[in-house]
Amino acid sequence: MIRKKEYLVIFILVLVKMVLLMVANINSGLDGDEVMHIDAGNHLAWGYMSFQPLVGVIAWVQNLFQINSVFVHHLFVHLAAIVIMIFCGATVIQLGGGWKAVLLALLCILAAPGYSVTHHIFTPLVFEQLFWITGFYVLVRYCKKQKSKDMICLAILLGLGFMSKVSILILVAGMGVAVLLYKRDLLAQRMFWVAVVVFLVIISPNVYWQSQHAFPSFQHITALYSKTLVKLDFINNLKLLFLTTNPLAAVVWVAGLLVAPFVLVTKDVRMAMAAMLGSFLIILLFRGQFHYYFPVILTALCVGSVILEHYFGNRRMVLVSFSVLLLGSGIFLNLYSTPILPLDNYIVYMGLDKKEGEKGKQMFFTQQAIVDNKTANADDRIPINFEAYYTHNDWVNLTASVNEIYRHLPESKRRNCLIWTRCYTQAAGINLYGKKYHLPLAFSQHASYYDWIPEFDKETTIIAVANAYTPADSVGIGSFFAASFENFTWEEAVFCPFARDKYNAYYMIYLGEGLKFNSEGLKQKYKDFIFE
Repeated sequence: MIRKKEYLVIFILVLVKMVLLMVANINSGLDGDEVMHIDAGNHLAWGYMSFQPLVGVIAWVQNLFQINSVFVHHLFVHLAAIVIMIFCGATVIQLGGGWKAVLLALLCILAAPGYSVTHHIFTPLVFEQLFWITGFYVLVRYCKKQKSKDMICLAILLGLGFMSKVSILILVAGMGVAVLLYKRDLLAQRMFWVAVVVFLVIISPNVYWQSQHAFPSFQHITALYSKTLVKLDFINNLKLLFLTTNPLAAVVWVAGLLVAPFVLVTKDVRMAMAAMLGSFLIILLFRGQFHYYFPVILTALCVGSVILEHYFGNRRMVLVSFSVLLLGSGIFLNLYSTPILPLDNYIVYMGLDKKEGEKGKQMFFTQQAIVDNKTANADDRIPINFEAYYTHNDWVNLTASVNEIYRHLPESKRRNCLIWTRCYTQAAGINLYGKKYHLPLAFSQHASYYDWIPEFDKETTIIAVANAYTPADSVGIGSFFAASFENFTWEEAVFCPFARDKYNAYYMIYLGEGLKFNSEGLKQKYKDFIFE
């Protein structure tokens, strides 16, 4: 059966997605997590301290272009986003949905600010979603056709998903529950165990790397739970989930989660429904943050759209009205969360230009003002939540200031100089944007950068960088580094006019000499700060 209308809907909405992604590229730069993942391409390994290895491989490929552009560094992210759209449509068709269901599911994705953000930035989140939805598609196909090759295909996708983000194990656990409930005879089939072996073979290099590095993924999750998840406000987290996936779209994904597993429409794919619901409940049980739900909600949107089409497909005005409302709410929400508007227009649209005084009227609308103004107060910021809107300016200013300090060093000290930053984002930004100045390598004890600290001796001169609330905080902030040097002086404060929180209103730059530790000693001293 040829489904021309369904594929036409997929084609049109994929084109819309591509246009939105290109517009976002024009209006934004790279955020803090992105630049770290880009730098991972310079450190190929089977694992990293704070993320899985697939992102590093993709970054390595992107870095081969030798072009420092947003378009290049978003190339694979956008390709993944497009494939997600295609497979969501294909999953709806595989479930028996028609063009109305395809339209509803894909509109929900376009209208959700959470997906707009994660489909635009170079992080593991988009690849995590990619392998969830492709894996779910294959699982649905297996439920319908019972072909053994689908089990092997599913094992490969789950293995690659693990190499993207360990959270794919939640889907694996959900599938395990589904097998025990609806398909226990699989445990006696040879092909099932072959698929298990294929999955284990794919993930084994990373598991071995983890074992050699004291299982940093487990340490990361443990630190996250102790510092963040255990304090999570359940109601507020739920509100964020509904808001970031679009409150109207909740009608669709809730129907997929809570109705689909128990109706005749999905009887022949009951195992897939159980895997989906089981995955959701596991995240709920372990108090996952709102964005942890995004991959499973993709699958629920596909299922829910089929359910709603089945029960309301003949009521055209109901579906048309809902689609129009969904589209309108999506435009409204996405303008708040993604760089669809140029920065100046975004500031006006958000009403951020209403600050009192001349700074609110003119300072933040000129690049020269950003460069010149290094003595402003933190309260003079126009805070913007979406980092990619403004971090490019911050890193340009930071690297220029670091370069000034570096160039004024005697030649003998420049030859043996490194840059040490308090946070991984600063190290990544300097390494990426400081190339034009030929700055020395920036390192950090934070996150994956801990594993990339270069070897150096005590004769090394260090330029140190950290965030601060005001220049008056220079001594307190600098104390993090100061104990490691005989001489440690504050050199400059660089104002960040769009920083979203006061703590990041300034970059503080220091010069350290008379280092008390070599590289290995420094790693031991600061090893407790890896996952702070």
